[in-house]
Amino acid sequence: MPDKGAIIAAARSWKGVPWRHQGRSRQGVDCVGLVVAVARDLGLHPVDWTAYRRHAADREIVARFRAQLHEVPLAEAQPGDVLLFREQAYPCHAAILSVWHGVPHIIHAHASRRQVVEEPYAGDWPARATHAFQMSDIRDQAPCRGPADGAHS
Repeated sequence: MPDKGAIIAAARSWKGVPWRHQGRSRQGVDCVGLVVAVARDLGLHPVDWTAYRRHAADREIVARFRAQLHEVPLAEAQPGDVLLFREQAYPCHAAILSVWHGVPHIIHAHASRRQVVEEPYAGDWPARATHAFQMSDIRDQAPCRGPADGAHS
């Protein structure tokens, strides 16, 4: 299993990659795709899915993350963990918690900034955080299924 430093380094290698809904490559990636891509980069085999809307209408993203990752209390999240955020009523955004010069940051595919960014975990981000998961405890699954799995929204 990769350590948290390796998770953060892998996530940082995606900074600047364009944002693309349901993207799973360095040509374009969204927030869920970034988590999937980082796991793949680390030799893990998450089950991927792309049958989700840009704005969540239910708690499916939470169920999908719970099926593969170990959930931890939000207050106990550490750098290298995956955080979920609500945008309206339901969680629909994922980021990897990092630290830069002692300050908590998040690495995520930011739709309005059109790319993967690392920015301070400050402002309204902490209030919007809903769940935390340890990627280092990912449950090894069958090989990844990419966008060709036939699921689209």
